[in-house]
Amino acid sequence: MIPDTPPPPCILRIFQISVNLDAHFGAQTMSIRLGIVGAGSIGRAHAQAARRIGLDLVCVADVNGETARRLAEDEAIAQSTDDPQALLTSPEIQGIIIAVPNKFHKALAIGALDAGKDVLLEKPMGLNVDECRAINAAANRSNCLLQIGFVRRYETVVSAAKRYVNSGRLGEIYHVQASQCRRRGIPGLGGWFTTKALAGGGALIDLGVHLIDTVLYLMGNVQPLRLSGKVYANFGPRMREYTYENMWAGPPNFDGTFDVEDAAHAFVRFENGATLALAVTWAGNTPDDFPKGITVLGDQAGLSLDPGANALRIITEEEGHNVDTVPKLVPHNNFDRQLQAFVHSIQTRTPPEADGRSGQRVQAVIDAIYRSSQLDREVEIGDSFSGICS
Repeated sequence: MIPDTPPPPCILRIFQISVNLDAHFGAQTMSIRLGIVGAGSIGRAHAQAARRIGLDLVCVADVNGETARRLAEDEAIAQSTDDPQALLTSPEIQGIIIAVPNKFHKALAIGALDAGKDVLLEKPMGLNVDECRAINAAANRSNCLLQIGFVRRYETVVSAAKRYVNSGRLGEIYHVQASQCRRRGIPGLGGWFTTKALAGGGALIDLGVHLIDTVLYLMGNVQPLRLSGKVYANFGPRMREYTYENMWAGPPNFDGTFDVEDAAHAFVRFENGATLALAVTWAGNTPDDFPKGITVLGDQAGLSLDPGANALRIITEEEGHNVDTVPKLVPHNNFDRQLQAFVHSIQTRTPPEADGRSGQRVQAVIDAIYRSSQLDREVEIGDSFSGICS
């Protein structure tokens, strides 16, 4: 009997690559005058990015006037107001960044677009697909630009992964695994993040939206057909028993509301036969080495990426050897790049890549996961794509 031939050893290659997004967006003059609606944590992140890249922020608005005033003072923004409508009607402002709780996305986005403003709208685009359709319709009739805040697209690692996929080196993509599982990471427990009427959902609409968009972006927006999904609420409802080390958008409000999910899992089937396994948790009894990030499997090669760690690995074979290639990526700030992309679209009047169609596609998947969980069976997604404006 001939013994089995041992597999060749895996070879690890490391090289340096810089994803030059400045070349992609072109030389820019920062003469675009913008306003921000929403002075919370995300609004502050946008304001800080604007300052770093030299954008002229005219005004920040928040219904809490003191919060708006503090952000304006901290980031040297000329004006602040407690009236968001003042930004929508101001002739000084060309574009508006909307960074408010999800419930208010639709009304503010439509108001800004109808007022002739270009809009950068934070994710998720809306609470459901119907809201996304209404926002897209406003963008179409106003002939204004609409960019969705899918900030993960502007991570260096995602840009590099997209180049590998577009090169064809992976061959036919047949499966993707995507996960972002926090052990104890519920944001703002008892606040708007955990209140369905304001947020529309929990971990899925907060974290899952980024994973779903990144997967669709990498796959070239191939259409998902059907899925089976389930959402869970195992930790958040027991607020006073919840153990955490830190809390984004905290501190907790134990007299507040938690009526959303803290975990979501789904299996998605695409029109080309590819599949996606999705896992997101705000809280779960997961080990520290639980798989995270996105793994894309092609019939010629695969890749794995972890945006948070700026880590990318290409898995393939060469000359009879299994080979892992690890690019040394030069990191860029994704909020800076996102705003640069928005400015580039305004200056050139070219539609943004992360447009309203992208926002509605992602929301269709999210809606279907919630529907599948409620019905406890697989559901179709295709009909949720009707009405996407071009």
